[in-house]
Amino acid sequence: NGSQTQKARGMAEVVLYISLPEEQGNGGNEGRTITVSRRLYRSGESEYLINRRICRLKDIREMFLDTGLEMRSYSILEQGRIGEIINAKPIERRFLIEEVAGIMKYKVRKAEAQNKLESSRLNLQRIDDIISEVKRQLNSLNRQAKKAQRYKQYVDSLREIELRVSKREYVVSEKKLGEIRAELDLLTAGEVEKTAAITERENAIQQERIEIVEREGEIDKVVERLQEMERGISFHEQRGAVHRRDLEHLEGQIASLTEQIEEIKAERAGKQDRLTELSGKDTLLKTTIDSLRESILQQEADLTTLEEDLESLERDIDDRRKELFALTDSLGLLKNELGRFEVRHEEMQKKASSVGREKEEAERRAEELGLEIEGVLVEISARREGFQDLHGRRRGLNDEMSRCVDRLEELRKKKSELREEIASLDSRMASLQEMVRGSIDVERFRQEGVHLLSLLSEVIEVEEEYERAVEAALSEKIMGFIVSTRDDIRRSVSLVREHDLPRTAILLSEGSDAVLRDIPAIDGEGAVPLHEVLKESNRHFPLLSALLHNYVLVDDLDAAYRLFDGRTLPEDMKVVTRDGEVLERDNVVLCGSGSGILRLRREIRDIAETIDAKRSDLGETDGEITGVEAQVEGVRESLKVVEAEIVSLEKEISGLEASERRLEEERDRFRKKGEFLGIELEELEREIGELQRDADGKREEVRVMQDKRDGVEEQLAVFQEDIALKRVDVDSRRQAINDIKVEIHGYSERLRSMERERTGLRNEIEALDRKESQAVEMIKIRGEEIDEKRRGIEEVEGRLRGMVVEADSLRKEITQRRDAIRLRKETLIAEEEKITGLRKELGEISRKIHERDLLRTELSIGISSLVKGLSEKYGVDIREEDVPLDGFDGEEDKTAADELVEKIDAMGPVNLGALEEHSELTERYEFLKSQYDDIVISIEELQEAITRINKTTRKMLGDAFDSLRTKFNEVFKLLFGGGFAELRLTEENNILESGIDIVVQPPGKKLQNLNLLSGGEKALTAVSLLFAGFLLKPSPLCILDEADAPLDESNTVRFRELLRELARNIQFIVITHNKITMEGTDYLYGITMVEPGVSNVLSMEFV
Repeated sequence: NGSQTQKARGMAEVVLYISLPEEQGNGGNEGRTITVSRRLYRSGESEYLINRRICRLKDIREMFLDTGLEMRSYSILEQGRIGEIINAKPIERRFLIEEVAGIMKYKVRKAEAQNKLESSRLNLQRIDDIISEVKRQLNSLNRQAKKAQRYKQYVDSLREIELRVSKREYVVSEKKLGEIRAELDLLTAGEVEKTAAITERENAIQQERIEIVEREGEIDKVVERLQEMERGISFHEQRGAVHRRDLEHLEGQIASLTEQIEEIKAERAGKQDRLTELSGKDTLLKTTIDSLRESILQQEADLTTLEEDLESLERDIDDRRKELFALTDSLGLLKNELGRFEVRHEEMQKKASSVGREKEEAERRAEELGLEIEGVLVEISARREGFQDLHGRRRGLNDEMSRCVDRLEELRKKKSELREEIASLDSRMASLQEMVRGSIDVERFRQEGVHLLSLLSEVIEVEEEYERAVEAALSEKIMGFIVSTRDDIRRSVSLVREHDLPRTAILLSEGSDAVLRDIPAIDGEGAVPLHEVLKESNRHFPLLSALLHNYVLVDDLDAAYRLFDGRTLPEDMKVVTRDGEVLERDNVVLCGSGSGILRLRREIRDIAETIDAKRSDLGETDGEITGVEAQVEGVRESLKVVEAEIVSLEKEISGLEASERRLEEERDRFRKKGEFLGIELEELEREIGELQRDADGKREEVRVMQDKRDGVEEQLAVFQEDIALKRVDVDSRRQAINDIKVEIHGYSERLRSMERERTGLRNEIEALDRKESQAVEMIKIRGEEIDEKRRGIEEVEGRLRGMVVEADSLRKEITQRRDAIRLRKETLIAEEEKITGLRKELGEISRKIHERDLLRTELSIGISSLVKGLSEKYGVDIREEDVPLDGFDGEEDKTAADELVEKIDAMGPVNLGALEEHSELTERYEFLKSQYDDIVISIEELQEAITRINKTTRKMLGDAFDSLRTKFNEVFKLLFGGGFAELRLTEENNILESGIDIVVQPPGKKLQNLNLLSGGEKALTAVSLLFAGFLLKPSPLCILDEADAPLDESNTVRFRELLRELARNIQFIVITHNKITMEGTDYLYGITMVEPGVSNVLSMEFV
């Protein structure tokens, strides 16, 4: 930040030099130095460097792993850190054995591996979700791709037909366009002839109009001359009026000037009289002023004598005042000193009282803090019990979360399977519906006004075992449809005949009077009338019964022959078997498979019911998923609450422990404060007695000085009375002199005022003389102007009479010329009427041309639209495309095109990109599967690596703990001169997570708790533990900040000696104020401030 003499810098840099020994083959040892730097810029940015090359902070941390050079390690100990090691929780002391064991790099790698493992598991879950979704999409796209393939076949056929239809339409339109163009040529020739005749007449009329315009121009010129003449007349009339007004104005001015001259003469006479009056008063005032000045001189002489006596008396008073001031100052100093003694005495009494209260308050506060410490220890114990309960709740919630997640995965898998099944059934139903749609164009019948009730195959409902029999009995009628009236039948027959449609069965829904009969039993097995297998709930049951009334159902062909041989069957009856064979009287048997439409209709109904059931299951599954997700969210929220409570409780426990330490420090501080305040109170009471004696002496000196001052004040009062009387006399004489001076000043001012008035009167008289001369001269000038104005009026009136005569002549000429032009315009109107007739004929021709042109434009637009539409739709130019038309009927092409369009429309929306998407999605599915397998392998490898790290670190930690425990006991005995020290694991079976308890027993003491150790014993115990670690694993550098502060002299000596022994392998930087420790150092450094803001380092080497 700079100083008063040094400018602020934009960067701060710190460099750490590390010397690494390097063994040479020739036996010599040479060192290699590594520098580690950090630069901090004023903008807040940092740079990290190794050997002056920029690197990452992570690189530096990895370089220092297992060296002990970290902020959290025991090689850098700031103030208070020594005590924290003893007061820390067991788990917080783990870093000691970790540093000794050298597992920091394993710990870092394990943390990295665990982070990667967690990330891989999340990635695995995400990829699993993506694979499920992609698989679902793949099943859907598979059906869409098949549909797109059929769509492409329909579109290709439609393209071929539409090209033929469009080519035929193009040829017809081009022929019509040629005929219309020929008609347009004839009409255009007639239009040109009429236009030429009209143009010739219009030219003649135009020429006549030009001549008329020229004649009107000549009239305009005459009119302009007349207007110019009238303006001249108006101008001269106005000019004459102006001259007359000016003449009247000038005569008025002359009269006004004459009156002004008379007024000037009267005013000048009055001023002459006032000037004579002022000359007499001037002499009288001068005589009065001279008399008053002589009186002033006499009175000023008497006043001078009185003032000299007054000055002598004032000098005597000044002498007495100086003496009084000197006495007053001395008295003030004495009083001030007395006041200071009294204030100091009062302050000391107040301070003594305050110190007494503070001493009592400190002792009371120390007792209260002792009680608070006991309360805090009780709260800490209660919080730790609650902490264990919260851990139990968290484990229970985690188990519940696992169960909910597993259930959610099962439900999602079930939902995905239901969706796939529904999609498959939808596809199957669409295929079946397309199969049963048949060859009957139902929509065409409906468009022609036929009221179709339904297809026959849609209303037949029988058991599966009778389907083939009913279908065989109805034969081709099963593909027919049902209408409501005979008019519908007539329209349907006409439509079939008109469009040459295939044979179609048309059934009337009403008027069926078939006779239903009973069939006798044959060989114990009854032949059943076929209509009885129908379901009577069907609303078309009478119609279906009528169609099947002459059919009998038997089990097989042998039963049918027996029925015929028994001759009990009516003549018109036919026999049908369950397998669909039909027997007639003339020994005709109809056999073979039918269309299977009833089976297809039954399958469609079954699939629809299954789809409804599946969708119901899907809805229930969605509801259950929502419930489980809500449950998961609830458990997650509960976990967050428990985690928050655990964190809060940990903070509370840490806060309470910190409070307990703070309260102990406060209690010690108040105890020491009470002792210091007792000593301070005794010192204050001694000082109060001394101040009382000094104040009494000062009071006697003040009394003597006060008596002297009173005598001087009495003499001063007598002198002041004499001087007051003389000042009154002097003031009265000065007032009289001032009154006379004021009177003289008034007379002088009147005299000067009269002189100024005389001067002003003379100037005004001269001004009046000049004003009178100017008025006389102005009257003369105005008389000359009046004569000139009268001559101008006579001249204007002469010119005005000549101009009026000339204007009358021009008006007569204009009237004559306008009459001649009116006659020529009447002739021009007659010619224009003839042209109007020609224009009507031309308009009729133009109308016909416009009609033909519209037809031509429509045909051209139609052809252009046709060409453009096909170009945009199929990318072909129909004008140049060679499309074969021979052998194809136009009506058949249109019918086929309509059928294809209907099929395409019936297919509904088609995803044309489904084939490409299906291929891309398949590739993505395979890629994701390979990624999934790679992540699974990666997770297994990470778990194996973590297991190896745990195994290695467990062994290293065990060995390090055993060594540290032994070495700690040795160093403790060395520093304490005996005793016992031991380290214990809080969880011996889990050394990877276990904390460290410290058990020590100084010589001659038997302790149950580390808190019972004194401050010095705690510090020496912590130093024993740290130095035991240094002996097992030396660190390149160790920084100790006042680690010896709590030690007494003998322990400091032991600390110094052990420090020197360790310094053989470790470089120590010790910050201390202890002379004993300084005596054992090799180098001593001090930091001073030569000037504000600039530090200077002083060093000293001990030999």
